[in-house]
Amino acid sequence: MPRRPRELIEGGIYHVYNRATSGEEIFSDSETAIEFLELVSEVKQRDGLTVFAWTLMSNHYHFVIRTSAVPLSRSMHSIQSSFGHRFNRRFRRTGGV
Repeated sequence: MPRRPRELIEGGIYHVYNRATSGEEIFSDSETAIEFLELVSEVKQRDGLTVFAWTLMSNHYHFVIRTSAVPLSRSMHSIQSSFGHRFNRRFRRTGGV
């Protein structure tokens, strides 16, 4: 039986996390981590998100976010896809990050 869709509420507070493919270390160098956080900052301002807390580990991240009128999925898709493209271009690789 499939899981019911998440109910996302404008102004809701969510714990958002994601782990790199195969546990790969993607935030082990500070330049990559800074680039990721700058991208998060851009999307945060563009979409009106509030970030209460965050942490970057070597192979995953966690955020506590309050949403706005923009769907959380749109914001996270923007962050994930943009970062994945940049990461792959920088390290001359292909596939999911």
